[in-house]
Amino acid sequence: MMDPGQQPTSSDLRDFSRKVREAPTGQENRTSAARSMKIAQGETEGEEDLLRALEELRAQYEKLARAAGRLREVNRELELTVASRTTQLAMANHTTDELLTAERRAREEAEIANRIKGDFLALLSHEFRTPLQAIFGYTELLERQIHGPLNEAQLRDLKRIQQSQQHLLGLISTILEFARLEGGKEIEVHLCPTSVHEILREMEGFIGSQLEKRDLKYDYRCDGEAIFAHTDPARFQQIVLNLLANAIKFTPAGGHISLECASEPGTAVIRVIDSGIGISDEQLETIFQPFVQIRAKHSTTEGAGLGLPISRRLATAMGGTLTASRNPESGSTFTLRLPLARDL
Repeated sequence: MMDPGQQPTSSDLRDFSRKVREAPTGQENRTSAARSMKIAQGETEGEEDLLRALEELRAQYEKLARAAGRLREVNRELELTVASRTTQLAMANHTTDELLTAERRAREEAEIANRIKGDFLALLSHEFRTPLQAIFGYTELLERQIHGPLNEAQLRDLKRIQQSQQHLLGLISTILEFARLEGGKEIEVHLCPTSVHEILREMEGFIGSQLEKRDLKYDYRCDGEAIFAHTDPARFQQIVLNLLANAIKFTPAGGHISLECASEPGTAVIRVIDSGIGISDEQLETIFQPFVQIRAKHSTTEGAGLGLPISRRLATAMGGTLTASRNPESGSTFTLRLPLARDL
């Protein structure tokens, strides 16, 4: 700055002229102010947008935080559930192992018991059979009257002794057969083409006396004499005799028994039909279990309850089946199915 009494130099004049030129005019001042206001306004709007964005981010963060908390809770619940299920599974596996062990032990004990039972029955049957043979021999001597004549009462009593002896011998034979099957021994069968009619037509001769004694009617029908089964003739005869004896046993006096044979595709079908006491639906299968018998009211039927179980096993061994069914009116039907012989 110059002193009040000092004259300006040419250099000062040039500096002043330059400052005047460089000084902004009023229009420029207004333009600059407007520009400054716009910049300030823009900065304010940017700050608001930034605040809004920050607020949204904070809201998203809180939502994510809540979700993460819930996820942790779910994970904890899942871990607890998995741990609980794992414990339960381990306990179940332990229980299963114990049950399997108990079942295996029980099966082994049952097999041992069956063997012991079979051995006992076989021994007992053999022990019974020996004195029975002696009784049979003595009764035969008495029947021949070698040591002197017998009166009618004595002959009648002798006949009863022989009948009882035959009945007991039949029971022992049945028990021996059952003991052999229960012991796990295979059933020996000799399969060959067998005429069904030739076997069945002889049945009346075996049961005629029993039919007459119980006043039972009997008839035999066969659809064709050319039916040949692939079977063991002796075992086949044994099954049919068992079925007929069973029918006689459970049919009241004056009843009726039928023996029928027919053929189905690939199968020979033999039916024993009676008008006896019948079988309930619940007993249609249980009667094939050992020592099970159907007993009617005031019944005095005899037997060990082994004929049907043995007969079914024999039928199975020959590739056949043995079933029972109820008749619509009364009585029951036992059906034996055996494979037909192919090569004759």
